[in-house]
Amino acid sequence: MDELEFRRRIMSDPKERDGDIVEAIKADSANGKFAEDVLELDAHIAKAMAVDVPEDLVDRILFHQTSHSESNVIRPTFAKRAMATAASIAFVFGLLVGQVNWGNIVLPPAHASIEDIAIKHVMAEKPFVTGIDENVPSSQINAKMMPFDHQFEVNFPYHVYYLNHCGFGDTNALHMVFQGEKGKVTLFFTSMPSKQTVDFEQQGMAGVVEPIGNTSLILVGEDGENVANIAENIANIIKPMS
Repeated sequence: MDELEFRRRIMSDPKERDGDIVEAIKADSANGKFAEDVLELDAHIAKAMAVDVPEDLVDRILFHQTSHSESNVIRPTFAKRAMATAASIAFVFGLLVGQVNWGNIVLPPAHASIEDIAIKHVMAEKPFVTGIDENVPSSQINAKMMPFDHQFEVNFPYHVYYLNHCGFGDTNALHMVFQGEKGKVTLFFTSMPSKQTVDFEQQGMAGVVEPIGNTSLILVGEDGENVANIAENIANIIKPMS
């Protein structure tokens, strides 16, 4: 299922979760985020449409009809005003769903640090990549590396469970999940530059940012994973494309 078909189906029924939809969500984290955002908007719209009906509404309608027969002046009823307001809210939300780039909303803003972006991205996408094992070959990894003008000069030395491109702050990144020395490690390779190597620990995870020319290699693993050692091994086999 392509992205347009996925978005069309989610927009038509935000609660739909058949086999194709579930597979599309697992295959691309952006799809999962989009589905969650549309579902949340659907809940907001439903709340906006849930207008409390006044107890004297019938009397007001009858009074309006009586008054209408005596005057040609048309005055909006409470119910009409309420429905118009709800419809306006629904219309605005519909425009937002169609026009806003949700990937840039759910990810941290551009001024956030690389390590903050990486941690939040890992936390957000963890439910969608857990249990996936695509057994990605090195040839496919290098194909995904091409937009960043870098390649692995030898086969990637770890088993790769998941591989894709993703939004990363205000740019894009290669997103990979592979088997580290103790557990699964998430790798981001992005054109966002970094000035120096940075080790960090957040939310029970350990990470490292390794500058490679004008690009950055970011690894995030479980606490206790020697991500610095893995980053050094990987950085040594990444070379600029000639």
